[in-house]
Amino acid sequence: MGKLKSILIGAAAICCAILSGTSTVAGDILRNAAYFSAGVVSASDLPEENNVNSQRNSGTSVSTESTVSSVDTVSTTQSQSESSSSEENSQSEPVQRLGQVITLNRSDGVDNEDYSKYTEKSGNILRYNFGYFDDPNIITLSSGAQIRNLTDNSNEEMLAVSEELPLLGDFSGFELGSDEPQVLIYHTHTSESFLPFGESYDSDYPIRSSDSSRNVTAVGDAICEALAKRGISSVHDCTVHDYPMFTGAYYRSADTILNDIKKYPSIKIAIDIHRDGIVNADGSVTAPVSVIDGKSAAQLMIITGCDSPETEIPDYIQNFKLACLLQNSAEKAYPTLARPILFDYRNYNQSLFVGDLLIEVGSQGNTLEEAVYSGELLGNILADAVERLAQEQHQ
Repeated sequence: MGKLKSILIGAAAICCAILSGTSTVAGDILRNAAYFSAGVVSASDLPEENNVNSQRNSGTSVSTESTVSSVDTVSTTQSQSESSSSEENSQSEPVQRLGQVITLNRSDGVDNEDYSKYTEKSGNILRYNFGYFDDPNIITLSSGAQIRNLTDNSNEEMLAVSEELPLLGDFSGFELGSDEPQVLIYHTHTSESFLPFGESYDSDYPIRSSDSSRNVTAVGDAICEALAKRGISSVHDCTVHDYPMFTGAYYRSADTILNDIKKYPSIKIAIDIHRDGIVNADGSVTAPVSVIDGKSAAQLMIITGCDSPETEIPDYIQNFKLACLLQNSAEKAYPTLARPILFDYRNYNQSLFVGDLLIEVGSQGNTLEEAVYSGELLGNILADAVERLAQEQHQ
């Protein structure tokens, strides 16, 4: 008694196959190839059939090994011996179990690029906080967080449902520390990476990488680690969907989502983690930043789609409610971290699963360190959401 005990358990799980997809039409290839040649590919800039085929780094090899890690922690007991030192008077605090992180299909690609050669000053990097807006398309939530409404739905209609909790499955049996994963983290554009910190950038600098320690996979790792510390298990699927062929990335990630939720039916929230691409008319790059607890973080932007004959998301309102839950949590815990939610006629595979969102973490102008820090904060925001949804159903 009175001692800290830690048990580290690692186990190899079942192999998961890399999934193939299809390509889009030739016209889209030409158009999006032009976007890529300009140096920017962003989930929020391209249509659902995203399609560019280009990569600067060497080929990606992918390990299909699944890893499961978990840590059980027993908190320190408190001795209560006011008049006696007898250990019989000591009382133990409840055992706190941490969540598991189930990692699938992590790339073992190594980035051997010589980054020191990229010294040309092609444009400036502007570090900027997207603050609060005042225009007809903006909905301001109770927390002060905002939504950019680009749909035909009225602001009043969407504000009325923004405080309602989404219906995302059965949380009635959920307990913190459960081995059953509640959250899926995946990446349609897995190779998206970041520029080094500086006032300017070289337009030839690779902003895509096959190295999972340099691209958005590292952000996903930080999210899942933060969830585990809060007792929430997650699946981090690191399948590379955008290399060697960018064309059809969303078709391939659709296969990944469907396979993962079939294998882990306890999943209730799925987040597609990207990084934005923001190039201004003068050639400068904007890096959206926020200072949280004295440390620079990349701003987040949640994208949630709306139903239409083209997008076909019949349960979009549940995704919208989840986006608002996360946005309000972010604003309360980390003011200015989140840019306004983008609510628009976009699908991004959100028709496949109720509880699926796309989140941009920074832009190519942010540093990897800023993006990883934001991943940690986003993990806490997701944990808040899971805890609130579970608590609501337990009542």
